[in-house]
Formats: sequence, C-alpha cells, structure tokens
Amino acid sequence: MSISVEKMIDRKEIMTGRVLHVTVDTVRINDSDITSTREAVWHHGASAILPLTDDGRIILVRQYRYAASQPMLEVPAGKIEMDGENPDICASRELEEEAGVTCGELISLGFVYTSPGFCDEKIYLYLARQLKQSKQHLDEDEFINLERYTPKEMEQLILDGGIMDAKTIACFAKARPYLRGV
Repeated sequence: MSISVEKMIDRKEIMTGRVLHVTVDTVRINDSDITSTREAVWHHGASAILPLTDDGRIILVRQYRYAASQPMLEVPAGKIEMDGENPDICASRELEEEAGVTCGELISLGFVYTSPGFCDEKIYLYLARQLKQSKQHLDEDEFINLERYTPKEMEQLILDGGIMDAKTIACFAKARPYLRGV
C-alpha cells in the first residue's frame, strides 16, 4: 500500500512551550482501518539569512548551542515570533539583532523543513546584500561572535565539518548561484 495521507483522529497534548508545541497523535492511514501513533513537534518557523558584504565576504555568527553542547558557526537566524508573522520581517529583524547590519536587498531563497519526520518547522532562507552597519541587539542571555568568510572558505568549512548546522548549509547551497564570481 502506498501512503498518500494520514489524518489525525486523536491528539494528546504533551507540552506547549515558548518555542515549540509537542503532541502525540493517533492517525488514520489513507482511508483504511490502519492507525498509527505519531509524535510531533509544532513550531512557528524561522528565517535564516546569508549576509554578503560588498567585498564578497559572508558574515557568520558563532554561538553556543545547548542541545549540541558546543559553539556552532551559523548564518544569522531566528524564530518567527508568532503565527502569521511575515518571514521577511523576521529575517530583517534577526539580521540586525544578530549580525548588527541592515540590508538594502533581501532575496528570498525559498524554505526548507528542518526535520519533517517529526517536526513541521520551516526555515525561510534569504540572501542579504547592500549591507549597512548598524548595531547588534542581543538578548541578555545571548552571546554571539561575528566572523567573516569568503564563499570558498565557507565551502571548505562545510566540507571539513567546521560548519555542521543544516540551515547554514542549506542557505549557502541555495545562495550559491548569487555567489559566482564573488
């Protein structure tokens, strides 16, 4: 049998937090009598931005990630604050908050699902150009170092395991056509 749809027929709420919502759902597979259980994480989504300077360097942020138990090198990114917030607005806000720059041109690169086997989180990807220096607006518990890399250096970091963050790798891959000749 090929699965074309799963319909939720019962839901148990496990947790509702500031960032995510967790449920255990009973689903009906296709229109058959077959049911199964799905654990799911529901998330408002996020925006991730690859900021490209006029001299062809990419601004990345290095910050400690609790779940990974280590500092990670990533593109600036952040969660959509509420259902219905425009991902473009989120991207512009996060770019300034984390990287301390604003942009004259924000190019949408589409979106990716982070891990659709259990989570509905979409990360909207962007390329930011025509950057202007501003000021970081970090949260009290947020500590971020800014680093700049050429596209070639960033590609090597990805290949060598210096960048292991999926949204960063996806954003770089989707921005690649814009980086030719940089």
